[in-house]
Amino acid sequence: MKKSFSDYWEEIQKIKKASSVIKDNYKRNKVFNNFVNSYSIKHNINNINQTTYSKQAVVKLCSNLSKDGAKRAMDYILNSADTPYLINEKGEEILTEDVIKDWKMDFSNQENAKDAWHLIFSIKENPSEKNLEILKKSVKETMDNNFFGYKYVMAIHTHQNNPHIHIVLNKRNILTKKKIHFNTKDDIKDFWNDVRSNFSMSLSSKGLHYHNQASYEKDLDRKYQKIKSTLYLDDIDTKKDLSDMILNIIRKESKKLENKKSKIDILNNESLELKQKRLDLINLFNQYKKKNNKKYFKLGKELKKLSDDLNKIDLKILSEIKEIQKINEKISLLNKELDKYNYQNIVDTKNLKNFVDFMRKNKLATKSDYDLLEKVKLSILKNDVNLDKSLKNTMEANTILTKLFNGKKESIFKIEKKINNINNYIEILKQSNAEVKEYENYLKILEKNKEFLKDYAKNRLDNLKLSISKNKNKIPLNAYIIQEYKKGCEYLNINDDLKLVSVKSNKINYGGFNKSKDNQKIL
Repeated sequence: MKKSFSDYWEEIQKIKKASSVIKDNYKRNKVFNNFVNSYSIKHNINNINQTTYSKQAVVKLCSNLSKDGAKRAMDYILNSADTPYLINEKGEEILTEDVIKDWKMDFSNQENAKDAWHLIFSIKENPSEKNLEILKKSVKETMDNNFFGYKYVMAIHTHQNNPHIHIVLNKRNILTKKKIHFNTKDDIKDFWNDVRSNFSMSLSSKGLHYHNQASYEKDLDRKYQKIKSTLYLDDIDTKKDLSDMILNIIRKESKKLENKKSKIDILNNESLELKQKRLDLINLFNQYKKKNNKKYFKLGKELKKLSDDLNKIDLKILSEIKEIQKINEKISLLNKELDKYNYQNIVDTKNLKNFVDFMRKNKLATKSDYDLLEKVKLSILKNDVNLDKSLKNTMEANTILTKLFNGKKESIFKIEKKINNINNYIEILKQSNAEVKEYENYLKILEKNKEFLKDYAKNRLDNLKLSISKNKNKIPLNAYIIQEYKKGCEYLNINDDLKLVSVKSNKINYGGFNKSKDNQKIL
């Protein structure tokens, strides 16, 4: 007897329900989104015991883009690429204009619609031909596994210390015609964790050793000390001239210049080939037309397409020439400034301020340049005898912790949540079928990180207490800061010395403020 549609549907629903239960059970056996059992610990899967040398796989979602933002992102990633072409999901070379034309129907007409993602896949290796090939293959495998049915373009960058691939992804699926959507924040975290795990496994299978670990699986204190050791300039660097920094930027701009010239050569060669092809087609077109052969209609269409392609290449060459002019102007400007900073110490406050103002005004520095300038500023503050020692220590600690937590200032609310998560993972670990000796080292790191986070919460509470004491007479007080302070006292079992419980509600501002912005101002 044949089954009806309703019978099939009922079976599908049962399977679906069963799979969701299985999935839920699997989630409960995960520690930081990785399966933990006797096998994974014993064989050090994902370097869980941290006993072998491997590096963290880096996959970043840089931005959620509108259709105009997608074009700007493509232009940006091509700016530092070695070729004038993007590579699409099929491995074909393609110009930005053709990508936008192809994706046009997938983009929404709504003003604030987000239709594309800008992603980065990065490795910490020398940009050798072998390593770049492994990077390309691993990114392709990861994209195929996680973004099947989605269009994307990519470009590889080798101009910085870490080779990386930029990707602009069309969020609308070719098959379902639906855009990528997540129901909860946890779904987003799980998804990107899987992407990073896929990427690390793909790299490792090709000879590069990578893992995917959550920040709280790593030894936080060790990482803290490492950041601290590189926070300031050393004695040799502080004696360098500001002119050295300018020369370094000139070198970077000169490299960009050579890159642009190389792109123009590639485009010119392609233009010559297309012009020759067009000339041959014109001759053939004229012959067919004389003989009244209907094939000349088809040749006419081919000629039109060739002319369009040539026009695109000419526009691209013109764009690259304009970029070369801008770079030459930058280099000229930097050379003029160079003499001003000769033999001027790098930690001279006045000279540094003038230098930073000059760089910002002319938009000359990269992110790495600004990171270096930040180091210089911290070194100046460290050597400032007029600055209060406790203030120096607070600034140092805040800078290190911001770097440690990837640019975020973690509140006591978040720290409590993270400590609770670690406690849950410790329980899962203890209930796994692994023997204690197998996960002992991993367990020690988790316990150590708990203590580190508690110490961080105490320091955070001290900073809150200090800032509230200074601002206590100012009305209104910041509600979020007050609530965080109270939470800290409660969580750490510390007396409320400031007696904020008794503060009247009319002295507290409960609305209309940006939490993160206020945190930055007060702390």
